[in-house]
Amino acid sequence: MPSPFPGMDPYLETPDIWPDFLDRLAGEISIVLNHTLPRPYYARLEMRPEVGIVGDEPSRRIVPDVAVVKPRVPASRHAGVAVLDEPRADVSPSVRMKVPNEPLRHHFVEIRDVSRGHALVTLIEIVSPTNKRPGPDRRAYEAKQQEILSSDTSLIELDLLRGGEPLVGGPAIVELTSQLEPRPDYVIAVDRAWLRGAELDFELFPVRLEDSLPCIPVPLRKGEAEVPLDIQYVFRRAYDGGPYARGAVDYGAAPDPPLRPDLAAWLADCLNGWTQ
Repeated sequence: MPSPFPGMDPYLETPDIWPDFLDRLAGEISIVLNHTLPRPYYARLEMRPEVGIVGDEPSRRIVPDVAVVKPRVPASRHAGVAVLDEPRADVSPSVRMKVPNEPLRHHFVEIRDVSRGHALVTLIEIVSPTNKRPGPDRRAYEAKQQEILSSDTSLIELDLLRGGEPLVGGPAIVELTSQLEPRPDYVIAVDRAWLRGAELDFELFPVRLEDSLPCIPVPLRKGEAEVPLDIQYVFRRAYDGGPYARGAVDYGAAPDPPLRPDLAAWLADCLNGWTQ
C-alpha cells in the first residue's frame, strides 16, 4: 500500500522508524543503480557505525533490533493498607529488558569503477538524525564530508529530515540554502568532483513536504553521461517493502517533528480516506 503523501512521508522521520527506512531506501537506491549504471560501474551498500549519542554526555540512545521483555511476577499480592513492621524480602514487580548494546549501523551507497581497481567514483549519503545534532556522529559525518570534498570522488547528500541542524554541503552551502524562498523542508545536493575549485559548485534540489521527491543526476566521470535517479521511485519501493502501512506507523498521531502550521489542512486531506 503506498504512502498517503505525494513525496516524503513525515511520519517516517521519527527516531524509532527512521533507521529501518534509511536502510531500505539505501538498498533500493543500490538496486536501481545496478540496473541503470553503465559498465564498468556498479553500486554497493556499505555500513558505518553510529553510536547514537546526542551531545557529549555519556547517555546513549539505542534503537534495538530486538527487545526481550520478561515481567517479574511478585511472590504474593495482598489487598488492603500496607503496614510495614519489617523490611520486605520479596522483590517488587518489574519488567526486565534485554537490548543489544551495539552501535546503530548506518547504510550508504558507493559507486565504484571496476576498470580502475574498484575506485570510489561517487558516494551517496542519507543523513540520519544524530548527524544533525551536536555530538560525535555529526563530527564523524562532517569529517567524512570534508574528506570526500577534498578528493576526486563526487558526493550526493540526501537530507530527508526536517529536524536538527542542517549540514548538507558544509557551512557555506547551509547558509545559502537557508536563504532560499520558500524555505525547503528537505534538501538533496549533488557535488561533482571535477567542478571543485576556488568556488563551491553544488547542484541543489530544495524540496517542500507537499512536493514529489526529485529525479536527480548521478555523476560518474567528467565527460561521461550522468545517470538519472528518481528519488520518488526508490522512496515508493522502500515504503512498499516496509512495515509502515501495516501498523508500524501511527498515522492517527501528529507527525514528529510537527508540520508547518499552514499544512494542517493539507495533512488532513492526505490522510482522509487513507486506511492502513
